[in-house]
Amino acid sequence: DDPWMQKQLGGGSTWITFFTARLCDALALVFIGAGIFFLEVYHSEGAGEAWGWLCALCFKLTALIEVIGLTAFGAVGFQTLDAMYTIMLGVSLTLGFVWALRFEPVSHRFDVKLTQSAMRNEYYKSRNAMAYYGPPVLTADGEIDIASAAEQAQACLSRTA
Repeated sequence: DDPWMQKQLGGGSTWITFFTARLCDALALVFIGAGIFFLEVYHSEGAGEAWGWLCALCFKLTALIEVIGLTAFGAVGFQTLDAMYTIMLGVSLTLGFVWALRFEPVSHRFDVKLTQSAMRNEYYKSRNAMAYYGPPVLTADGEIDIASAAEQAQACLSRTA
């Protein structure tokens, strides 16, 4: 370990600031991993559920290594744990970046335009579905009557032409 760092972080407010900042960083890594996981797994479109699991695992493992490294501060294994943390942080951030590059285009492909008129049109279409599409054409058994549906579609087309 670096003697200067040992002297500076030996105790007092500097040690509390160092330790608290690293704990907050570990907590933030857990939340980033959970955020990526839940966004990927519960979104209807995405890059794939495996990406969510992989990113969550890497970010949480990075946070765990950071906390273990803090408990080993000043011991022989601290340098090794800190190096492992640095490598895992790079891997986690790289995976998160690659996931974002894959996720964003797929999720935006199916977005609804959030202009007022588009939202209003979707609202009125859903409210007045019978006016747009007509009543459902079913047989007495509850099955779709293809012939009647075709006649109804033809009647709608001839009205608009």
